Amino acid sequence: MFEFEYDEEDEFAGIKNTYPDEMLKELVERTPGYHGWQQEFWLAHCGDFCVFIGYVGWNDIKDRLDEFANLEEDCENFGIRNSDLAKCLQKGGHCQGYLFRCLHCGKLRLWG
Repeated sequence: MFEFEYDEEDEFAGIKNTYPDEMLKELVERTPGYHGWQQEFWLAHCGDFCVFIGYVGWNDIKDRLDEFANLEEDCENFGIRNSDLAKCLQKGGHCQGYLFRCLHCGKLRLWG
């Protein structure tokens, strides 16, 4: 069984413990994961964890920008400017995107 601990600030991997234990248990123990270049990070929206859609590059998302909840904020969270996505984001490349979709509103989120 996978175990995790929160630090003194009640955080795990930079995420505040705001989700019920059952939700975290479902994510950690029963949700298929993905392989990230460094540390995998699971995005949430509408108070719930999103579903992982797949690995993406700029060409996969450029025509779907209006479907994102807040692409600029997502980019800031992984240290890239929104304006740099076109030249940096490459599926299978050094800066690959990980696409998630909200289970409630259907909006997309991006991690890189």
